[in-house]
Formats: sequence, C-alpha cells, structure tokens
Amino acid sequence: MQTHKKIVWMLVPLLALGAYTAILLQSVQTESGKDKSIIVIMKSNDIRTEFWQTVRAGAKTAAKEFQAKADIRGPLQETDVHEQIGLVEQAIAEKPQAIVLAPADDDLLVPVAEKVRQAGIKLIVIDSPLDGKPGDGFIASNNLDAGRKAGRALASMTKGRPAVAILSDKGSSPTATDRENGIREALAADQPAAVVGTRYAANQEELAYQATKQLLADHPEINGMICLNETATLGAAKAIKELNKSASVKLVGFGASIYEIKLLEEGVLHATLVQKPFNIGYLGVKAAVELIDGKKANPRDNIDSTVVTKENMYDPENQKLLFPFVER
Repeated sequence: MQTHKKIVWMLVPLLALGAYTAILLQSVQTESGKDKSIIVIMKSNDIRTEFWQTVRAGAKTAAKEFQAKADIRGPLQETDVHEQIGLVEQAIAEKPQAIVLAPADDDLLVPVAEKVRQAGIKLIVIDSPLDGKPGDGFIASNNLDAGRKAGRALASMTKGRPAVAILSDKGSSPTATDRENGIREALAADQPAAVVGTRYAANQEELAYQATKQLLADHPEINGMICLNETATLGAAKAIKELNKSASVKLVGFGASIYEIKLLEEGVLHATLVQKPFNIGYLGVKAAVELIDGKKANPRDNIDSTVVTKENMYDPENQKLLFPFVER
C-alpha cells in the first residue's frame, strides 16, 4: 500500500510537468503561426483569370512565409456576387481568425462584411473598397494614379490632341470610377483634349467589341481609347484590329494577361497599366497575420501601377511584372 502511494505521488509532478510541456508547446505553435487560420475570398477563382491567380500566388507565398493556414476561395465569375456572399457566410460559420475579402460589389457585400466583424473575425479588404469601410485594413492598387498615368500616356501618343473614348465595366464600380477620374484629370491638363464619352461593357468581351465598333462608326474623330479592365481591352482590340485602325486609334488598357502581352507585341495595344496583383495577395495575408498577432493594420495600402509599352516591355523589371511566375 505504501509503495502504491509512493508511485502516485511520484506521478503527480510528472503529470504536472507533462501539462506544462503541452501548454508550452501550444504556445510555441501559436507563436510560430501554424494555428493562424485565414480564409481568402477572391472575386474569381477561375484558373484562366491570370490576375486572380497571381493574387492567389501572393497570398500563398505570404501564408508560407508567416506560417499561417490560408484557404483561398472565390466564385467562378467575378459577376457572381451572390455566390461570393454565400462563400463569406460559409467562411463565418467556419470561424477562422481572419478573412481577406476582395468584394465583387462595394454595396451588396457590406452587410455580410459587417457580420464578419460581429463574429469577432478580423477583416482585411483587398482590391476594391466597401461602402462605409467595414474592415480592419484595405489594400489595393492606386487606381486614381493609374488613371492619371493612362491619360498622360494617351495624350503623349496622340501628340497632345487626344479625342478619347473610355470603355468601362459598370458605372457603380469604385475601381472604375477612380480610374476614369484619374484619366479625365490628366486629359484636362491638355486643352485640346476631348473625351467623347464613356461606354459600359458589363465585364463582357463581346459587349466591349460591339461598343467599340459603334463608337468608331459614330465618332470617326476618335484617335484614342482607354479600356479600364482586361475584358474591355480585349474586346476593343478585336474591333480595332478588325477595322484596320491599329495605327490611327491608340489603345491603352489595364491588365497583363498573356492575350494583352500578345496585343502589345502586335502593336494593337499601345500601352497597358500593369498592376501588382501578387503584392495585393501577399500584403492581404500579411496584414491578416499582423491583426491576429494583435498588431494594427494600415488603414489603406496603395500599390502603384506601371505603364508598359511595346518599347519597354522587355526591360527586366517589366518582364517580372508581365511574367510573375517565372523564376529568376
């Protein structure tokens, strides 16, 4: 009986030591970041959408660097706002420590974004802002400045006498609005500049193609077009190429898809504003990790864009922007 008691008393400190060791290991794991759970919800998870796949690559790189678990999701189409809302609802139910969200609509995503905050989940918004700013931080391209750069590039190509048409996605998009405001601001500096108007293609290449053909038929004085996203750029380029107007109509776009790069090489697309989607994904996850660690995120991180032309597209720095997945 005495031996049994002696064994029990010997086990007590051992059990206490084991419990302390488990707590210590748990603390080390927390500090290493392995239990940091982040869900990234993009506008599109379509593998053919190079912009969002580059955002994904940046998010994955940050998750690996900061030892966090990042689950990356998104609807197939950028226009499927309701599916994205459902994905956010599902993410809330899974209770991650942080959500990184690229809202497909600045208004419709606000209620579910507020639910994220109410659930005690950190929220980082990337790419497009939300009305009322219901997030802990915002990371996106500086679209106003990108618009200015696009306007100045076109003014230079048309020798300071641009007659410009703008092809956008939709009038309610904050991203498109900032870009257009920047374009108009830059063109206003050139007194002879004339903006024929803005047309909307609802993120559909065919609509952009038809709108461009109609614009060029109605306004033969147009010598420049600025397209505010990839689909608009591709649709406009198709129409300009078909009408044999590549020399007389200078086309400036946004994006760096393989199709746009080919159009640059052909001389159909004269310049494109290249964003840094890798940085957006990387900084989004990095900010989420910092919030989980109890640090404050920057209220807004602006990422600059670069004007890439046929003449400078082979510069080493621009090659890195155009081909972000190529190891050097």
